Amino acid sequence: MTATAGRGRRRSRSSLAIVEQAYRGSLEEQYGHIVWLSRVMRQMGADHALLLKADTVLFARRDQPAPLLTLGGLTIDGLSHHESGVAALVAANVPVYAWRPDLHRLRLSPADLIDGVESVDEADMPTLIHHFNNVWYW
Repeated sequence: MTATAGRGRRRSRSSLAIVEQAYRGSLEEQYGHIVWLSRVMRQMGADHALLLKADTVLFARRDQPAPLLTLGGLTIDGLSHHESGVAALVAANVPVYAWRPDLHRLRLSPADLIDGVESVDEADMPTLIHHFNNVWYW
């Protein structure tokens, strides 16, 4: 890390998390916790952004039903709701991007996404990656 000119303080490093693995199997989420981690990093003052690729672009789809799991007479309503997690990121001013080719593949448009999620494609990647000190690929 480098010191900020004239202040002696350390400058925080920036990071971009690229998440491509959404689900493993039919019910198990794979990397949904990166959405949570992104919000925590922002709360700690980090310059951080999230890029959703492959099926993870579905995390940013608006109007998702809240999942419920019922086992016998027990209903569990605390399951991950990715739309809420991504909306909380946007509200916390974390830049969230969705991979445009995957939006097309899944027959979604930018209008299907949570307000504030920006779509990007191959032409945007060099500028996007250059903005960050670290890029994590999940």
